[in-house]
Amino acid sequence: MTTPAEIAIERRGATLVAHLEGEIDLTNAGLVRDQVLESVPNDALGLVIDLSECRYLDSAGIEIVFDLSRRLRRRRQQLRLVVPPGSPLVRVLELTEVGTAAPLHETLDSAIAG
Repeated sequence: MTTPAEIAIERRGATLVAHLEGEIDLTNAGLVRDQVLESVPNDALGLVIDLSECRYLDSAGIEIVFDLSRRLRRRRQQLRLVVPPGSPLVRVLELTEVGTAAPLHETLDSAIAG
């Protein structure tokens, strides 16, 4: 049994920030994607997904990033990710080339600054 993901959404100026905590896998990926996507208003410049407190991300979680990137690009909005050094997600994100869909930032401030 997996630990459920927790999602907290906040607005920072013209950017929306989604803080994801816990584990994102096949059991909750659809819900996470839908909640995050529904939270992004049309007037936002973009979305930052903060993965600082996320401990696990499987292929369904990786697909969320690629899917959100495609959807937001069509709306002329940007997607950026926060993945601090030493995060257990760094290696899997590098191997799956997630950076081609959304730039990776080490801090929330640098991601918001774009």
